[in-house]
Amino acid sequence: MEFCPRVSGKQNRIRNIFLANVDPDLQSSLLDCMRSPRLVGLDSMNYWIHNKRKSLLKILKRVNIFVANDREARDLTGEHNLIKAAKFLRAGGPEMILIKKGEHGVLFYSDKFIFCLPAYPTDKVVDPTGAGDTFAGGFMGYLSTRRKLDEKAIKKAITYGTVAASYNVEAFGMEKTAELSLEDLENRLFKFKKIVLF
Repeated sequence: MEFCPRVSGKQNRIRNIFLANVDPDLQSSLLDCMRSPRLVGLDSMNYWIHNKRKSLLKILKRVNIFVANDREARDLTGEHNLIKAAKFLRAGGPEMILIKKGEHGVLFYSDKFIFCLPAYPTDKVVDPTGAGDTFAGGFMGYLSTRRKLDEKAIKKAITYGTVAASYNVEAFGMEKTAELSLEDLENRLFKFKKIVLF
């Protein structure tokens, strides 16, 4: 590993951290630089699962949240059933497991509760690239504003992530999300609630 992250004195006090998809050894080095984070999320991908599995399983022990898509969860665990895959991942360390299922939504698993949410229904899918990152950003962003990480806050965070991702797929790159306001998110969140509640 040639690149080693450097973190400033102010940055190493960040309380809520999301370790985006890079080499798990690099993620681990970055986490070593941080002082007592409150919440650590982790993303990965199939390349690291197949080529750095040992390192990935090692850093999983140090994080609170693991975010993976359904294929990654199956590849890492060897389990086709996503509940079994989530239980396997939970046993590896993270208290919260988020399995993204693309157009079919998301599965959340923890010891306390399981939660499933469909994707926001949109017929304007231009480019799904980055939707998972946008979901993770919305999820972590909302949780970073909450003092208490209870079931209600986690479910709301999943909903914010889902709604943010729905904007992402409607254009290329950051065309839709760069200008996104909290009001935009809240408006779509209101519509989404009416769709999923019964």
